[in-house]
Amino acid sequence: MAILIKNAHIVTMSANQDVVEGHLLIEDGKIKKVFSYDEVLLVEGIEEVVDMEWGIVIPGMTNAHYHSYSNLLKGTENHFPLEIWSLYTVAYGHSLTDEDIYLAVLLGATEMIRAGVTGCLDHFPHLSKVNAALEAYEKSGLQVSFAPMMHDVPDHQFLRVPLPNHIKAKLEENPPKSVSEMRELYESLLSTWHKKHDRIHIQLGPNAPQRCTSEMLALCRELSATHDVKVHTHLLETTIQKQMGDQAFPSGIIGLLHEAGLLNERLSVAHAIRMNEKEVEQMQARGVKMIHNPASNMILGSGKAPIMEWFTKGMKVGLGTDASNCGTSHNLFETMRLAAMLHRLDTPDYTKWPGAKDVMKMATVDGASIMGDDNHRGKIEEGYDADLVFLTKQTTALTSLHDLHSQLVFHENGQSIEAVMIKGEWVLRNNKILTFDEQQVMEQAQKRHQQILTNSKEALEFAEVLKPYFEQYYNDFNL
Repeated sequence: MAILIKNAHIVTMSANQDVVEGHLLIEDGKIKKVFSYDEVLLVEGIEEVVDMEWGIVIPGMTNAHYHSYSNLLKGTENHFPLEIWSLYTVAYGHSLTDEDIYLAVLLGATEMIRAGVTGCLDHFPHLSKVNAALEAYEKSGLQVSFAPMMHDVPDHQFLRVPLPNHIKAKLEENPPKSVSEMRELYESLLSTWHKKHDRIHIQLGPNAPQRCTSEMLALCRELSATHDVKVHTHLLETTIQKQMGDQAFPSGIIGLLHEAGLLNERLSVAHAIRMNEKEVEQMQARGVKMIHNPASNMILGSGKAPIMEWFTKGMKVGLGTDASNCGTSHNLFETMRLAAMLHRLDTPDYTKWPGAKDVMKMATVDGASIMGDDNHRGKIEEGYDADLVFLTKQTTALTSLHDLHSQLVFHENGQSIEAVMIKGEWVLRNNKILTFDEQQVMEQAQKRHQQILTNSKEALEFAEVLKPYFEQYYNDFNL
């Protein structure tokens, strides 16, 4: 199918980040050609013509670190630091059913599609429910890199939280999946779901290096090399993780990744707040990609990632919204704005502030690269997927154009979006999501609310039992 988009301001995000005034030809889900306004259109076989009337087209954005299960947990505990907050998100999360997970994925898809996000990297912890999540992604139309979490070292063991024996025993009643079980799970997913519809891709997802035994990390390296798949992990989010990692491993947590053979261009890491200069240089030299999560870093009080240092070293840096219960919304306009503003607070040298084009590149080009879509997504160029977001200028944010990148970052919030296309297929048009019934999803999610609270009651009570021990542990480190 060939579609011609006429008379648009096209934000290409190409190497020189030109805004082209002209036309766009889409064929078989790909960008066929970008025409400037003064070029003669000699195109045949057009099945649909869309006159943008000088509206705006941007590449679909990528949410490069995200946890879909949390979409049913908005408004739950979000006023704790990571080590304490984790007790509650685990309690809620393990109480969710297959139906809940299916709905959570589609709720997130609704939020992201309406905000111009066409792809996400879902770091997914609930291994028994992976098929429910993937079936929802198949329904959604989104492009997804799906990274089920690998972990066989509980946090209380790595952190050495002093717990009474009876509490420790209860924590360890249900051991995590073994290395052999994880191998079986991943082999199944890679054979069944990887590259399905050329929209769903499987990534290896160690929860965090310190939460994996050497055998689990070895499995990760093996599967990544054998199947040529990427690896995604949390990394050094807090001061506690940094200090305990330096104590536990001779070369720290970064050294652990290096010794495991995972420090390479296939790896992307979320947060990475607590690295020293030498560790950043190691990451840069090995081609590791970074994901900045400004909202959750602030909400959890984890700190500020040194993204300007990453930029200076030429590293690829994506943007993530993290979980709904430790972030804000899955709206990358908001995340871009936070990323652009946060680093101005304590950087007097304004020449080092991230600019609008920098953070737009994070949300498009670099995010696509982290998903594994180099040369396929994130730009409006010939041969790239037609993952496109169409915005009207008939809103207060874009009425008059002075600097389009700046206005999109500092003034847009998704209000101007009229349509979204993924791989040349309309997924949002005329204010309606076309791939699934979003109203029905919301109604079903509302009906599940009370049952989720009932299902999680016992786990939340246990979280309250654990809380004083983790609070004391946290305070001993930080206060």
